[in-house]
Amino acid sequence: MIVNEAQLSAALPGYDLGAKLGAGAFGLVLAGRHRGLNRQVAIKILAAGHDGHDGADAGFAAEAQLLAAIDHPHVVRVYDYVENDDLCLIVMELLGGGTLTRRRAGMSAEAACAVGLAVAAALSCAHSQGVLHRDIKTDNMLFDTAGLLKVTDFGIAKILTGSAATASAIIGTPMYMAPEQITAGRLGPATDLYALGIVLYQLLAGAPPFDPKLPLRALWQHHLDTIPARPAGVPAPVADVVLQALAKTPADRQPSAQALALDLARAAAGVYGQGWIFRSGIVLRLDDDVRVATEPSARSMPAPPAAPEQTRPDLPPPVASQDGPCSSRRWWPGQKARRAQMRATKPRRQAGQLLTVRPAATIAWGHHRDGSGRHPALDAHRCRYRPRRGGWPGGVAGGGSPHLPPACSQQ
Repeated sequence: MIVNEAQLSAALPGYDLGAKLGAGAFGLVLAGRHRGLNRQVAIKILAAGHDGHDGADAGFAAEAQLLAAIDHPHVVRVYDYVENDDLCLIVMELLGGGTLTRRRAGMSAEAACAVGLAVAAALSCAHSQGVLHRDIKTDNMLFDTAGLLKVTDFGIAKILTGSAATASAIIGTPMYMAPEQITAGRLGPATDLYALGIVLYQLLAGAPPFDPKLPLRALWQHHLDTIPARPAGVPAPVADVVLQALAKTPADRQPSAQALALDLARAAAGVYGQGWIFRSGIVLRLDDDVRVATEPSARSMPAPPAAPEQTRPDLPPPVASQDGPCSSRRWWPGQKARRAQMRATKPRRQAGQLLTVRPAATIAWGHHRDGSGRHPALDAHRCRYRPRRGGWPGGVAGGGSPHLPPACSQQ
């Protein structure tokens, strides 16, 4: 695509144009800088009616509106949209961290799962507003300078209403296309989930499920008929999530991007353990329920080792209980015999006998009995002792109280 720099400068008078960042089937991307705000930007350019696609400029305007409506940390932000003669321009944030295609070599399994969560979060936001991406692939996933992954290039998205959700033409990247895209069937959120499944398979296994070097028709036939093999070296819980996303029938895939994110988060937490998100090195902005699912549950975590039994070196080891198989008591040698002897020699109270008990008040306050046998503490009605039956001697009839000894009742 040949672009007249003078024409671009006239269309964007407040921007300085920079180097070429990339080119695709739907446009050219240049670096730029907003002079008033000193903000680095990316400028996507498309000539109206480019390559003979009818309504390409209208689709480009729709892309700008869709992107501006999707406000999510994992979706590229749009700053401006300009139409000038035969040019359509979208000004968006500049992502200087490169594409996922450049970073995927040697990517760890934890990082691959974290990428899946980020893309699923972006798709969940877009799908909630009735927007399909239809071209999810590693080239359309870029990182900013802080390491935050963002989904870009919604240029072929369509509104999920009526016939607009039916593919009028086979559009997309063959290696990532869902069966319903190839057959020009009705599209839905499951279409984007299939492409995300291809991305996850490629990141985890190191290669896509189908050889991209195959002739186009053979590659499409694999998407339609061939069940992908289980990715080598990938733990079963994570592989099951990926393979479900690659189901041939949309109804057999996860019901939503949010459901895929939850399944993937739980599987990764169970396989890779505590702190796997931190080890991934991918910056994530997740919903609370997905964030909670990324950590192993208490049920799945191994039990802590039992503390060693405390022993006293000055005593012989305990012996098993002789009280029967259901007893959990453990006795030191000779302990049972000593306790039996203490019980046998302990004085027993006979029927009707009153035991002389020194009140606690006497110990605490240092009071002593006087010649009358009365206690100052008992005179203050602090007596704590009651007979079991019949009251104290004298009872109520003798002028006493049924609940206090005579010394307490004679006030």
